[in-house]
Amino acid sequence: MKTGISLSLAIVYLVSYTIALPVASRDAAHFARLIVFGDSFSDNGNGSWVVSNATWPSDPSYFAHSFSDGPVWNELVADALDLQLVNVATGGATTNNGFVQGRTGPKSEIPVPSTAEQIASFLSWDTPRPGDVFVHWSGVNDILFNPNVTGSQTTSLISENIETLYRAGARNIVLGNYNDIETFPGTYDASDYQSDNVKSYMDDLSIGLRNIVGAYSVCANTALVEVQTLFRNIAANPAEYSIDEKTPPIF
Repeated sequence: MKTGISLSLAIVYLVSYTIALPVASRDAAHFARLIVFGDSFSDNGNGSWVVSNATWPSDPSYFAHSFSDGPVWNELVADALDLQLVNVATGGATTNNGFVQGRTGPKSEIPVPSTAEQIASFLSWDTPRPGDVFVHWSGVNDILFNPNVTGSQTTSLISENIETLYRAGARNIVLGNYNDIETFPGTYDASDYQSDNVKSYMDDLSIGLRNIVGAYSVCANTALVEVQTLFRNIAANPAEYSIDEKTPPIF
């Protein structure tokens, strides 16, 4: 008998399980905060909405000015694991604005802080604690704003961000990858995103992220949330996740 599961619950389970993996031998009570750096996948309404002076996203279909129709994954995970949530993610963010400028707004005209800047901002008013779990989920907007960017270029910048966190004292670090770029509603069948570089970007990004996780595993608790694998499974078997197979954007 096949049992359907909602997409949001699948992601929450995946993230929660991944966070628990590096700390399986420790008392879960030692973990107190979930600190998130990222883009619209993680923005819970305190990012793009603030940067845009409360103008974007404005569609009432989006929940609490996030880019979701309900609570985002980090809110659900923090609630499930009883963690205080510190969310610095901003929709439209790239890994480093010095390389590719991230933007938000109805025409992507409003500059936003990259994850490098989000980390710098956090470290300017707080300090990593032993009970902190840091999530860095970024990289897709780099190629959305510049289709010529490679996965290895992006992961080199992510590595710099993780090094900044590590040197500041972060010892529990989780990274995330993405579904394939050509499956995004905004890029589906778009000519700008049909090149070989774009099609290989997510695989190259994932390889780089796994290398980062492996490199830092000798001195910190690290893990990778395999969102790419999850979405490929969803695309191949949508009914298993109670999803109708549709290609047009919902909103």
